[in-house]
Amino acid sequence: MEFVKKHKVILAGILMVLLFAIAGTVFFVIRNNNQSKKKQSVEKQKEENYLSLSVSDQETADLYAELYEMSREDVAEQQVKTKDWEKTAKELEKAFFTIPENKKYQMEKGGYSLEDLQEAEKLSVKTGRKAMDLAKAKGKVSDQRKWSEVVKDSEILTTEEQLGLTKEQVKTLEEKSLGKEERVEVAILLMNGTYTFDEVIQKLGAGKTVEELKKQNGN
Repeated sequence: MEFVKKHKVILAGILMVLLFAIAGTVFFVIRNNNQSKKKQSVEKQKEENYLSLSVSDQETADLYAELYEMSREDVAEQQVKTKDWEKTAKELEKAFFTIPENKKYQMEKGGYSLEDLQEAEKLSVKTGRKAMDLAKAKGKVSDQRKWSEVVKDSEILTTEEQLGLTKEQVKTLEEKSLGKEERVEVAILLMNGTYTFDEVIQKLGAGKTVEELKKQNGN
């Protein structure tokens, strides 16, 4: 009799373990399915954001996606939020050229130098390479890698060059007495396909200012 009771207890225990195992498996499968559906929903929404843009805005999104090394859908998502390309550009620029403070904290804890992380942001602006990529290329303090191994002198570009102007074009604009900010604005106008460089030079020669070219673009 005692043996039968023990046998029942053991059997009940085995059944409980099996039930928990089955329940755990079911929960795992359901969770994965939910996560997969959620991811698909997010991706679908991003695609819809891109398709909701006008043809010209889609072209602009494509350009920014190439410039900031990200998907066109992510660019479109930001544009849908701001509904202003200047604001969108600033957000994309911030994400490209800087490392979030919380990420810096985590990387410091993981063995990176705060000084190197800050230098990566500065070099990002000068080279047009993503700050996070530069930081990872430099590596942790224990890697003992020098910045000269990561960034070559030939990679250091002016802001205008980062935005697509050639050295010759920059020199031409300097000869037109355009300051750095104006040259950057011209670079953005060219990048957006608003004007060709020859058209900009022609309009500047006719007495137009960069600010007037921007306003004409807005209209």
